[in-house]
Amino acid sequence: MKQWFGEPAYKLTIDAGFTCPNIDGTKATGGCTFCDNVSFSPALRTGVTRISDQIEQSKTFYRERFNSSKFLAYFQTFTNTYDKVERLKSLYDEALNAPDIVGIAIGTRPDCIDAEKLQLIQSYADGSAKVWQHKLKEGRTEYERPFVSVEYGMQTMHDATADYVNRAHTHQETVDAVTLTREHAPDAHLCLHMMSGMPFETDEMILDSIHECARLRPDSVKFHHMYVYENTRMAQQYADGAFETPSLDRHIKLAADCIERMPPSTWIQRLVGEVSDSGVIAPQWGKSKMQIYQAITDELRRRGTYQSLLWNNDDANPQT
Repeated sequence: MKQWFGEPAYKLTIDAGFTCPNIDGTKATGGCTFCDNVSFSPALRTGVTRISDQIEQSKTFYRERFNSSKFLAYFQTFTNTYDKVERLKSLYDEALNAPDIVGIAIGTRPDCIDAEKLQLIQSYADGSAKVWQHKLKEGRTEYERPFVSVEYGMQTMHDATADYVNRAHTHQETVDAVTLTREHAPDAHLCLHMMSGMPFETDEMILDSIHECARLRPDSVKFHHMYVYENTRMAQQYADGAFETPSLDRHIKLAADCIERMPPSTWIQRLVGEVSDSGVIAPQWGKSKMQIYQAITDELRRRGTYQSLLWNNDDANPQT
């Protein structure tokens, strides 16, 4: 963000009132077993539903804490392309039109994207969208185009795991979404989410997913551990002893493995999930995020390694 804007830009989480196809019965019901979207939802937490109001409320916090002046509208809660293009355009326009908003990030599922939606996203990413042109003309932004990111929840390449957590989409759909995005929204920043420590996955299986993610060459990656949140189906499964959560040492090792295998151009957006929220049941590592980041850095130093060391650019595939 400093390279793009000259200073940090902070993400403001938005709940635009979407649902998911594995919640509303289109593909399944109940949603992902690990997901508690209430914890991510400003609208559900505060009752503020208008996007512009959510943005203003969130900006106050970041201005007071970090003296920040540039923000990204982060459509995070549920599946944020799961509607008709006309409604998507209205929501994205409202967010981009807000003061101090310099871009948007759109979190979604790979099975909820198509060429028409991506063409809309491309119009924002290349700066041609009317809302951005009006903002430029009126002097409310100095940037020719906003920062626009599409974030897909890949999580794992193993369909059996995806079935267990009720993702209700296949890894091939992730591959197809990446291909389609590169074709129809080439100026959008493409981010993939991966999760370590999913139930019954071995280190070798997680490394397979890391290799596959690297092969897809995302612009950025979020690699975070699986945690059990209260009031989810996974919380009941965990209470019943169905699986164990990952240890801190295991996640540190896998995070370092991930960094080593990512292409040098891939931004690392995240390396750990939530650790301090009162709703997190397990794992309880007793460490802050910054302490965990430091432990991952220490592991890289111990190995004498760095991002992309095990990335083989010659054949566009990571080494084993």
